[in-house]
Amino acid sequence: MSVQQFNSFSQKFIFFIFRFIGLPLFLWAFLSLPALYYAAYFSKLWKVFDNAYVNLNFNFVFVILGVFAPVYYFFNKSSRIVFPLILLLLFLIRFFDVGLKSTFQISFSPIVFRSTSIDSFFIALDLFGKELTLVVLVGILCGIVISYLMGMGFRKTRTSLITLAIFLLLSVRSSYILYNERYYAFEKLPSYLLAKELFEYQDSLKQKHITISQAEIGNLKKIGITPKPPDLSKLNNYTPTKNVVILYLESFNTNYTKKGGSNFENLTPNIDLLLEKSVLFTSYFNAVSPTHNSIYSSLCGIFPELNDNFVRENPDYTKGLICFSDVLYSLGYTQNFYFGHGSWYGGITLFLKNHNYNSVTELSDIERENPAWKNVKHEWGIQDTDLSRYVTGKLEELVNKQPFNIGIFFINTHPPYYIAPDCPGYSEGNKHLQAIHCVDHAVGIVLKNLVNRRLMDNTVVVLVGDSPGHDHENGQFLSYNKVMLAIYSPDLNPGINKTFSYTPDLGPTMLEVMGIPVKQIQSGHSIFSSRKNFTTLIAPEFTVIDGKYNKGGRCSFEDMEEKTINFIKGNVTDCERRRIFQYLEQWLNDKDTERTLTMNE
Repeated sequence: MSVQQFNSFSQKFIFFIFRFIGLPLFLWAFLSLPALYYAAYFSKLWKVFDNAYVNLNFNFVFVILGVFAPVYYFFNKSSRIVFPLILLLLFLIRFFDVGLKSTFQISFSPIVFRSTSIDSFFIALDLFGKELTLVVLVGILCGIVISYLMGMGFRKTRTSLITLAIFLLLSVRSSYILYNERYYAFEKLPSYLLAKELFEYQDSLKQKHITISQAEIGNLKKIGITPKPPDLSKLNNYTPTKNVVILYLESFNTNYTKKGGSNFENLTPNIDLLLEKSVLFTSYFNAVSPTHNSIYSSLCGIFPELNDNFVRENPDYTKGLICFSDVLYSLGYTQNFYFGHGSWYGGITLFLKNHNYNSVTELSDIERENPAWKNVKHEWGIQDTDLSRYVTGKLEELVNKQPFNIGIFFINTHPPYYIAPDCPGYSEGNKHLQAIHCVDHAVGIVLKNLVNRRLMDNTVVVLVGDSPGHDHENGQFLSYNKVMLAIYSPDLNPGINKTFSYTPDLGPTMLEVMGIPVKQIQSGHSIFSSRKNFTTLIAPEFTVIDGKYNKGGRCSFEDMEEKTINFIKGNVTDCERRRIFQYLEQWLNDKDTERTLTMNE
């Protein structure tokens, strides 16, 4: 072999190695940078880069190369623009997935899509603006480099067509593997998961009136989910005797407390002290998420799955319903709600005012009265300890306006977790545990003030989580799970209530504890009475039957139209569940329409 032939062979061999090993490795490494970041700061390398991740991502890389190699060969100039943009998009999708998992412990899902809006974008920009800028710059730079290498690797030569054919075959093979391993692909390939969840989410938005038969309604009555508005005529001769203070705790589980089985000693001492005199509900689930939907559900006995802007765009939403605060309004209660963050977000302020709250105080209102608190606030709002001090300062005037209904929303346990500078120390190495301990301290400020003002003798105190937090005992996070619910009343015997229940049940349960004879609000039942007759829980994303939690799947709108709701005993199909909540949504819309028509007559 001559020197010239050897050099030619060597050049072809190096080019072969570059195309089939160098390019795939470089592209795989680039797309794995987000996973490397997540493993370094929030997990472990061996957990993230397991065999499934490595294999599935290499197959994903060969799909990309198999698609774009011929594009580069035939359309080189346009590819130099399109390919880097697609790489940047894939890179950003993976970093967004890391952001969701590290901040909220969830990935792409309907909850995320419902919370995606211009407002949430600006909030994310305010929270992580510098990080996002760096990610975009890295993505652009690496995309340009890889695009340049692709151009070098697939320029027109005699062997290029053979190489293209091989890459196409590898791409087909990899596509087949990804399809067969799609269960793992959804977990390991964020873009794959995003495409799936977006498709299903778009299907969930389909709206068309369906007709529910009387037999189906009869089956729904048997499980207690058929909505029934409260009958206010029963209250004509009723005289209220008790105040109520509702403490909403962001992302808070029962097992953070001693009575709830926490393994962390003295994590929630103030809440533990109250629980000794309260009923703790150990099987209470959040039926919906996130916060705004949870509040609407708990007060009105419904199952909303609304995006952030829905109520602001539809200001008459639920005005046709009688909810918890409407019942108290009919009895002459003074009703105030306090937020240390912007409750305009999600339409919460508008919703509460629509349901007869006298005032809804939020971040902007508090900052006007206490400008110094701006110096120690976090990204979401003021510290929970400052919110507690603000509310206790207002209690003096409320003492003269009894009976009252006060709502307070504590947010420091919202990921990524916040710690007020005046909170007692608990765990330097675990920010979440420290935030829980801090919220407990803020709750203690309110509870001690109620005791000092001798209000506990005629006040019901409710502690409730809006959604689940990270489960330290089981090392996991679920979007729908058991959450905190405890109720104190001077007339209640302390203990543990194991009745399976969920968010819509909170309103009627509080009313029964307050001695008000309303045991059902829409689909919500009092846990102390009527819920015991309906042990099956059906929520938009899960069911609990015979004490067993079952995560739901998806049913297309077209399949749902063809199904019927049968007698529910041992199982609920995905199509039955979707049909149930389509019916309940139609019922709610009809109630709002009836109110509008009545006002216009």
